[in-house]
Amino acid sequence: MIDSILSDTSYFWEPTMQLKVIKRDPEIPYRLHSHEFNELVFVVSGRGVNYTKSEQQPLQEGSVFFIPPGVEHGYKDAENLVLYNIIYARNLLGRKFLDLPSLPGYCSIFMETQSIPYLLLSPSQTAELIPLIQMMEKEADDQSYGSGSRPLALAYLIELIISLSRIWDQTPRETNQGTRRLWEVISYMDQHLDTSLSTEDLVEVANMSTSTLNRLFKQSTGLSPIEFHIHKRVAHACTLIQRRGLSMSQVSEACGFKDPNYFSRQFRKVMGMSPKQYQQIFTSRFT
Repeated sequence: MIDSILSDTSYFWEPTMQLKVIKRDPEIPYRLHSHEFNELVFVVSGRGVNYTKSEQQPLQEGSVFFIPPGVEHGYKDAENLVLYNIIYARNLLGRKFLDLPSLPGYCSIFMETQSIPYLLLSPSQTAELIPLIQMMEKEADDQSYGSGSRPLALAYLIELIISLSRIWDQTPRETNQGTRRLWEVISYMDQHLDTSLSTEDLVEVANMSTSTLNRLFKQSTGLSPIEFHIHKRVAHACTLIQRRGLSMSQVSEACGFKDPNYFSRQFRKVMGMSPKQYQQIFTSRFT
């Protein structure tokens, strides 16, 4: 028996704009429930568990999953869990919208009706897609007719869906499975985004040999443990830059990079641009 059903009318007040972005900061434990609408969940930070009657899935930064209408799920064991809920009417895109169903990743994520598909993004992928979600949120909240916000919000949704579908296609399924063995190490990294870590630090947390730790990280992320932590620190830097108000030297220090030049080199390596360029692009999108 379903404990509760969240209806369209509770979220979509404007029938011609059945798309909404809701940031849960924090997300709290929530009993089993289902929706009349589609829900795409994008975890920004923290930890928790998404559960159904038959399975439990640990959540962390970069976890993405899709809940189709009628499928029950809930949240528990939430620790500083922050996420975006992107909800949209079941018929907003339609099952044959343009050529979306030709993407294997789209079919795997968005056309599964009985289970919940999960994807784990890299820190750099997470940092790249969060601004897209924020722009969608801004346009979806603008209900003024004739402003162009409605089609623009829909365009951002389609861009996000295609980006996630392509990432799914490019990510071997064993990558996400292997990452589950590294939850404690990744959690430790999350707690130390303001400092550098050594391989010795991570080996102690993982309780495994250096070679095993390196092999699992390479298999699951394509990166060494240290490189992965640098990616997470750069993603944290992106979040700080988005909040504005901090100088680049302050952002660098807050992310554990004592040398601003080294910070800039690592940022460019991960993001493909300098911190200043990222700041300019992000600022121009929201002014």
